[in-house]
Amino acid sequence: MKFSIAIPVYNDANSIEKCLESIISQTIGHDSLEILCVNDGSTDNSKEILDLYASKYSFVKVFHERNSGSPSRPRNIAIANATGDYIYFVDGDDYLGVEALERMQEKIEKYGSEIVIGRYEGINRSVPRAVFEKNDECFDFIGSNAFYTASAQKLFKLDLLKKYNIRFPEHFSLGEDQPFLAKAYAYTNSIALVKDYPCYYLTNDLVIGRVQLTKQLLSGVVFTNRIVETLTVISNLNVDERRKQCTYFQYWHRILNVELKTLLHREMMIEDKDKAYSILSSLAKKHININCYRMFSSKEKVLIRILQTGNFEDLLLFWNDYHLGNGFIVNKETIVPKSFLAREIVEKERISFKKLNTFYAAVSSIKVKDNNLFIKGICYHSHLIANSQVLYFKIKERESGQEWFMPIKDIDIGFIKMNSNILKKASHQLFDVTISFNDVDINEGILDLYLVSQVEGITFNSRLEYNASVLLNKIILWNKEYSPYKTIHGNLSFIVKPLQENSNQNKYLKALEKLKLKRK
Repeated sequence: MKFSIAIPVYNDANSIEKCLESIISQTIGHDSLEILCVNDGSTDNSKEILDLYASKYSFVKVFHERNSGSPSRPRNIAIANATGDYIYFVDGDDYLGVEALERMQEKIEKYGSEIVIGRYEGINRSVPRAVFEKNDECFDFIGSNAFYTASAQKLFKLDLLKKYNIRFPEHFSLGEDQPFLAKAYAYTNSIALVKDYPCYYLTNDLVIGRVQLTKQLLSGVVFTNRIVETLTVISNLNVDERRKQCTYFQYWHRILNVELKTLLHREMMIEDKDKAYSILSSLAKKHININCYRMFSSKEKVLIRILQTGNFEDLLLFWNDYHLGNGFIVNKETIVPKSFLAREIVEKERISFKKLNTFYAAVSSIKVKDNNLFIKGICYHSHLIANSQVLYFKIKERESGQEWFMPIKDIDIGFIKMNSNILKKASHQLFDVTISFNDVDINEGILDLYLVSQVEGITFNSRLEYNASVLLNKIILWNKEYSPYKTIHGNLSFIVKPLQENSNQNKYLKALEKLKLKRK
């Protein structure tokens, strides 16, 4: 098996030698290698370095071209001149693990996959992880999250690229990988992963001093070029309708969760953000039909409808409602966003956010006095504005499922030893409860503790996380032994056991309890 390594080079004199040495040193050997270096009009001494390697190694081929402004044309030149079975796109400032190609070849021989993605390692930067964590070692593109790694640094079967004329667009310089990948992903038989070995080292060498295109100030048109091009590519795919709609869905899933986030948070002039929004709005109207729309989550459906019917401010309001927390309310026993257009969309289409909100409760202090347990703590809702909530305390016997409820006394906000992130939650509330285990009719078993919140007819339950610094010792109450412990999830529970009948301590406690009852 032969591998063609395609390297677009532009002013990479500081790094290209390390890159080339990492490829030349591959464990598969030189007979299986072909290195295609395309010099894209470098103004440093990259040309001299490349020519030196070409004179030293017969399998290193160098092409000197005028500057094109992006890696697209150099990569296309490499595809046209490659003679290997597979082609690997490597950038001149990155490098490979010494066994990278050997590990990838093993996956090809095992699965016959037309695309192989080797594990990335980041040098001064983050790298894609989700595709390795959420997919099997070999998987079909449809139903995967493969679009969450949208760069070209992958291994492709050369026949796949030539058969379907898969090339990089040369008329723009940011995100040119996405339309290329959309086509390759849609036509591939399967994708294989090398999960257990660092194949590709993605670098952000701050010494070089180049300003990355992804960090530059962009216009709205430049920002959306890759999206327009990728959706056009998908619309022209010669695949069955189901596969086309699934490809649309998977790419829009990326747009709604990655590209929109970038648009909202990236430094851009407001006019450019509005322009980008306007282009995305027209794309959502053109490229999302009802069959595709049904595949999306509740959040994504609202985002799509806002793109199709609203404006940039509507998008920003709902995004903040969803991601910053406490942006939802209860209306007619339904959880809806507080922002107007999003709420109107949810109510009109009956979109459910029931599973979105998380109710959380934690113990801050626990004391025993007069045969009662006194618990103080804090609770909050992750997304819901719960000003009108009513709180209850619930004890549940684990085996039988029997439950006991007790009222909660709210207390004013004051000093409390808790995680500061909890106290920042807009809906956080302190609670105070007195528990008399005499009301809990159980002789032996495990008691789990819950806090219950009712908000406008909707009920939420939360186990009590135990955050107090010291766990209580065993408690002897009403002829029973209560042993508090932390569960594996950090929650507070009690193991209940009857006292031994032959215990002198038991006899003493019984007498003491009778005496207390007489005094009452």
